[in-house]
Amino acid sequence: MPETDVVATPDGERHADQLALLVERMADDAIFLLDPDGIIITWNAGAVRSHGYRPEEIIGRHVNALTVPEGLERGDPERMLGAAARDGRAEEEGWSLRKDGARFWGVIGVTALRDDEGRLVAYGAVVRDLTARRAIERRLRRSADELTAKNAQLEQFRRLITAVRDYAIFVLHPGGQVATWNPGAEHIKGYRAEEAIGRHFSMFYTEEDRLAGRPERALEAAARDGRFEGEGWRVRKDGTRLWASVVITALRDDDGALTGYAKVTRDLSDRRAAEEALRAANDRLQRSNEELERFASVAAHDLREPLRTVSGFAGLVLARHGDAIPPEGHAHLQQITAAAERMHALVDRLLEYARGGGPAAAPEVVDVQATLSAVLAELEGAITDRGVRVTVQLGPDVHVLAERVDVEAALRNLVSNAVKFAAAQDPAVTVRSEPTPGGWLIEVIDNGIGIDPAHRPRIFQAFHRLHGLAEYPGTGLGLAIAQRAVERSGGTIGVESALGEGSRFWFALPGGA
Repeated sequence: MPETDVVATPDGERHADQLALLVERMADDAIFLLDPDGIIITWNAGAVRSHGYRPEEIIGRHVNALTVPEGLERGDPERMLGAAARDGRAEEEGWSLRKDGARFWGVIGVTALRDDEGRLVAYGAVVRDLTARRAIERRLRRSADELTAKNAQLEQFRRLITAVRDYAIFVLHPGGQVATWNPGAEHIKGYRAEEAIGRHFSMFYTEEDRLAGRPERALEAAARDGRFEGEGWRVRKDGTRLWASVVITALRDDDGALTGYAKVTRDLSDRRAAEEALRAANDRLQRSNEELERFASVAAHDLREPLRTVSGFAGLVLARHGDAIPPEGHAHLQQITAAAERMHALVDRLLEYARGGGPAAAPEVVDVQATLSAVLAELEGAITDRGVRVTVQLGPDVHVLAERVDVEAALRNLVSNAVKFAAAQDPAVTVRSEPTPGGWLIEVIDNGIGIDPAHRPRIFQAFHRLHGLAEYPGTGLGLAIAQRAVERSGGTIGVESALGEGSRFWFALPGGA
């Protein structure tokens, strides 16, 4: 026979009454009796608290009333009572049902009670509410999971730091002593871990910076602001210097107390050397441009004087001795004058082209309408000679941010180019504008001979000519000058054209208020 609790004592009734009183007053656990069929026959104060039923509401009902629906489907009450009858006692954790339909997690123990002859007379049931313990266990599991995840992240971070060689990553104690050291720090600084750990990080600074207190100020700034960033010279173990970018981050515990600093150093020596080389190259280029502009000015002046002399003497000969000169001589003198004028124009264009290669001055707000009016007045002779109909479609609000001379150069060269190549019959040129995001697009359109697609890639090259001088006179510098002027002011320039269908030249510049 399985071991069970037997209801028998020397002082039977007196002890039974005392036990019943003790059980009745226990408020922590639900303790009650079931008859052999599972009917509830007693109900203590703890059961009232945990399950919500008063004794008169539950006594006489089957224990199924305390079982959740899924437990009834599994037959949990019958299984527990059967196990207790067979083994003397059964215990497990699970859900119990309250009167209001809510459920709680508890440990349920059932003990078979037998008389002196071994007959089953009742079951003693004890239910302990484990809701608080279960909540604690859930929190502990959640904390354990979070701790495991954080440990995994820390391990990944440790491996990352260990693998990095381009950055010195290490931790400082609150006083500035090195606490950790990664391979990147050894690679950049030259110190092994055992040589660096425990020493003050100021050893990486130059003597001038140490005397000026810069290491201490960096830690003070990080502690005050949470983070310090800067660049400067640092010293390797072998005494050589490197230009470094430094980030120091203050580390604090949950109470906000400073526990140390994380320090990341990156060697920027190569970048600084490249920047210095670029600055030196820019300085040389600037000096070269200035020298070229001075040379162009001097050369232009020195070339203009002989040209003026040649042109002047040719005109003087015609004026004073024209009657004595045969027609053939007149033609030669006129050719000399024309050649001198072409040479003069070429010198002017070369000077303009050379000046366009220099750096842009401070940009200003340029009124495109007013600038175009001045350019058209300058080109009035050529426009009239060819009988070109010029249409302007610019509003008064078209302003760009550029150098005024650049806008003038672009308009002058594009409009004069359009006038030159406009159609022989009813020549027409249109200048119009379109707004763009952040600026303006200026278009110069002609109805002329157009451009062969094969020539478009080289159309803005200096001295690139598509036609002979006799057919279309010019220097071959106009479009190159326009491109330099636009790009110097931060704009872009382009062309759309088809042979025999005219050309559309355009340039875009930032807008001005």
